[in-house]
Amino acid sequence: MGDDAKRSYGWYKHHEWAALALLSIFFAITRFYPEVPERMVYVIVGGLCLYALIAILLTYSHNREHILKNEENTLITDNDDGPEKERLKIEKKRIKAEAKRIKKEESK
Repeated sequence: MGDDAKRSYGWYKHHEWAALALLSIFFAITRFYPEVPERMVYVIVGGLCLYALIAILLTYSHNREHILKNEENTLITDNDDGPEKERLKIEKKRIKAEAKRIKKEESK
């Protein structure tokens, strides 16, 4: 994962946890101060839930995009590397067989 990708994933993750922490803190405050108007509580809780939901969705969509890019790169690397490895193995065997043949002729 590149530095920019790590940084943006960290940023999304940070906001995800921050939203959930703010929601928890707000619920704790409303337990100690029940005189907060109910309508205001609904608005704040709704806003924090929306913030948390958006942060969670962005975190996982970013993560999914990164996973898909890695799978594409892996497929490209595997496809390019496979035939090259096979070619190198065949070449190595050919050279070994040639060396054996030359050695056999010299010993005659």
